[in-house]
Amino acid sequence: MATERQSLAFRAVRSPTIRRLLILVLLIVAYQVWLTVQASGKVDPAVGDERDMRGRFSADVELGFPPERYHILRMQKHGRIAGTDGNTVHLRGVAPAGVDALAREYWIKRIVPPEDETPAGR
Repeated sequence: MATERQSLAFRAVRSPTIRRLLILVLLIVAYQVWLTVQASGKVDPAVGDERDMRGRFSADVELGFPPERYHILRMQKHGRIAGTDGNTVHLRGVAPAGVDALAREYWIKRIVPPEDETPAGR
């Protein structure tokens, strides 16, 4: 029985299709690891210090370029868009999980607390 398993595993590794699938899986895992590594350090430690009753907060998301429709739609999944200012998008009502998800986006440069926090802007 063990010989059959080894021969089956050995045949699977030698299969060009299985090798291509393994390379594809390794590339996907490497991409996910890279997203996680590049996300660290993007979020300012002061983000989320001033939370509302629901535990949500405001954040400014800085891009390296003016945001386009795609970027705005992606950010709307994690908070309300309060406006844009050059390369910065002002988000309100962001949950902590939303900040983590935004930090994994490779096109986001930094996430910082808003400069002028107003209760009406939440």
